[in-house]
Order: sequence, then structure tokens, then C-alpha cells
Amino acid sequence: MGNFVDKLRKDSMPMGLFIGFICPAICFGLLYAIITLVQHQTGALNMDRMIQKLILLSVIPNVLLLRYYLVKLKYDLTGRGILLITFAIALLFAVLEIAL
Repeated sequence: MGNFVDKLRKDSMPMGLFIGFICPAICFGLLYAIITLVQHQTGALNMDRMIQKLILLSVIPNVLLLRYYLVKLKYDLTGRGILLITFAIALLFAVLEIAL
């Protein structure tokens, strides 16, 4: 476990891209599972617009991680990777918002 934590404390762009992608993906998966469970139990939710909202909510861990890596650890390259993925997710949200 210590080796994994040491790898996370590395100032590199690929590490930032990895962290910036995996945390929102996990958050999106958890939120989607909860929403699907609630919909299955009640049948009252409309999933058409729900996906876009979940995409936007899944960016929240990136904001917290960005602050941690840029302010506390002062890892600029890792922070840039996280920021790049955050902008990509925001662009995906905008495209889905326009398309639907």
C-alpha cells in the first residue's frame, strides 16, 4: 500500500491525467449506481437529462484534488494533468447539453 501512495505523490503529467480521469469515473459510477437503484425501486426518475447532471457532479473530486496537488503539494505538472481532464469533462458536458 505504501508503494501505491508513493506513486501518487509524483509530479508528472501522466500521473495527473490518470488521477484526473479515474476519480471522476469512480464518482460517476457510484452516482449512476445509486440513481439506477432509486429509479428501479421507485420508477419516478427520468434518465434522459440525468446523465449530464451526473457528468457535471463527477467533476467535484477533481476540483478538490486540483487544490490539494497545486496548493498543498505544489505539484504543477500533476495539477495541469488534472486540470486538462477537468476541462475535457466540462467540454463533454457542453457538447451533450447542446446536442440534447
